[in-house]
Amino acid sequence: HWKFMLDDEKKIGLIRITSFSRNTTNELKDALENLSKQDVKGLILDLRFNPGGLLSAAVEISDLFIESGKIVSTKGRNTDERTWEAHKAGTYSGFPMAILVNRYSASASEIVSACLQDHGRAVVVGERTWGKGSVQNVIELEDGKSALKLTTASYHRPSGKNIHRFPDSKETDEWGVMPNDGYKVDFSGEQMQTYLPTRAARDTFRKDGPPASDFVDTQLQKALEYLNGEMAKPRAAPKAPDVPEEENKAASRPGKTVRPAIG
Repeated sequence: HWKFMLDDEKKIGLIRITSFSRNTTNELKDALENLSKQDVKGLILDLRFNPGGLLSAAVEISDLFIESGKIVSTKGRNTDERTWEAHKAGTYSGFPMAILVNRYSASASEIVSACLQDHGRAVVVGERTWGKGSVQNVIELEDGKSALKLTTASYHRPSGKNIHRFPDSKETDEWGVMPNDGYKVDFSGEQMQTYLPTRAARDTFRKDGPPASDFVDTQLQKALEYLNGEMAKPRAAPKAPDVPEEENKAASRPGKTVRPAIG
């Protein structure tokens, strides 16, 4: 049994997405439906250590939280700009959100966090992301014996800013996703070494719940601080989208790419 509610009293949910695959959107919808039935008041999406995956999954997941506007676009030297837009149908709204990212959050993780940050739907907490926003085409050579990866375009966030960190990019250049002002929380090497085994232990399903840990997740604490402040303000009631019964039946069970707060 997966539990996605981090704080039963305050109704704060925590969902960790480990990668963006074909099943991720349906798995996330299942988790959100689970939380909606429990009257969720605030949500944390944990995209730390998420290396990315399918663009389609990143677009679909971004679309779950915003009603309209640009999600992401691609721009290249010799190609026309291509844009993906959000739709109102199926949007979860009415509750504040925080997204956790770190230096290993890349690609599709950056598309989602940049989109929700630019639209003011979520506050981004943690570290600056990796900066992997290139569109690559694979060209086969020598009858398939070798291949050439050709970067043809780069991903741009709704604001138009570039996501990709090019080889000559400086720290002061625009790339990746920066946490919102006041929400930058870096992990030291020691914290990182403690956090990884703690997280791995939580991912192991146990009937008696996750093992006890002394680790203090300062990034998660900062996200909770933000949500508690936002939840104290008056706002419209959380709203789950109207989902056709057929779609509910088709949704897969929570699986490998969407993880709960505790097992």
